[in-house]
Amino acid sequence: MKFLSTLLISLVIIININAQDISFAPPQINPFGLADAGGSVRPVFVDIDNDGDLDCFDGLENGQTAYFRNNGSPFIPSFGQWTNANLFGIIDVGLNSAPAFTDINNDNKDDAFVGEIAGDIYYFRNIGSLSSPSFAAQIVNPSGISRLGTYYSPAFVDIDDDGDMDLFVGVLTGDILYFLNTGDVNNFQFASGVTNPFNFSNAGSRAAISFTDIDNDGDYDAFVGNSSGNILGYENIGDKNFPLFNSPVPNPFGLTNVIQSATPTFADIDNDGRDDCFVGNTAGNIYYFRNTSVVSVESEQNSDIVELKAYPNPVSSVLNINAANNITTEHISVFNILGQRINVNANTSTNLISLDFSSLTNGIYLLVVTNDKLNFVTKVIKTGKAVR
Repeated sequence: MKFLSTLLISLVIIININAQDISFAPPQINPFGLADAGGSVRPVFVDIDNDGDLDCFDGLENGQTAYFRNNGSPFIPSFGQWTNANLFGIIDVGLNSAPAFTDINNDNKDDAFVGEIAGDIYYFRNIGSLSSPSFAAQIVNPSGISRLGTYYSPAFVDIDDDGDMDLFVGVLTGDILYFLNTGDVNNFQFASGVTNPFNFSNAGSRAAISFTDIDNDGDYDAFVGNSSGNILGYENIGDKNFPLFNSPVPNPFGLTNVIQSATPTFADIDNDGRDDCFVGNTAGNIYYFRNTSVVSVESEQNSDIVELKAYPNPVSSVLNINAANNITTEHISVFNILGQRINVNANTSTNLISLDFSSLTNGIYLLVVTNDKLNFVTKVIKTGKAVR
């Protein structure tokens, strides 16, 4: 893989990083005692009883959530017969349950958020103990979560590395919704939803999203399943603070079509330091793709040094980019902190492209310059008064 990143705007050198030979083994269906608990399943894994191994919760078509306790070890999983998660207080949410777990309030216990067909998310706070979970009565669409589609399939990740968990939701149309957590680790509050941020694209109907750092570069990559049974991989070419996703690749690294309605999730089920992939489908089966990647990191300097300068930074009005290496305005994009592409006026002169930032509000933006010779991503700080 080729990556190029920098946190400073100065001399840029293309670096080839063979971070991982990423690969997944051919799938096993319903391994380790997992079984069909109901059609259109969405599995997720969490150590809900704090015994050191990962248990499985499986969202079902009928609105219930199944629970598979892991009776094995952190290295060799073995799941018991599934029971209904009503056992813990996670109740029927209607149709097409899609659970996600995260410690949303920083009490060291994983709370449950369950999406469903109408476009609501049910929040079940874990009020039990570390070893004996118990969930409070549901709250529907808490703290800024709202209906912006149907067939809600949620996933939580700290996408901007600010210490709290942000919410992404796949929906029936194939779009990805993003709810930025504007609260903190103790008190969550979500901003209004944004559709297809950070250069996400429509993934096909019934999108189901999951995150993992698949290439071990310190930021989260995304995988989105769709109704056709395919899994689209979106490489994060930004960084841990400011994500930006590349064009999707269908069924990458040995992942394969699972027939219909793929719902991927990632978990290091065998404790080998690599996240494995589990994918549910409409038939109620769970496909297990073991991560067989070989980790090796090598860096080398390319013989062709590409010089790219963007200045001044911080910028109050005009950002200048030297136009060497056949860079044109078509190769330049600007994104705001929510991952939305921003239109800025550009003027070109000999070996210089000038971007007009004067009308933008103060804050952090992402500058992306790509052509056949380079892939440059960096932050730009806008200061000064915006022109209206």
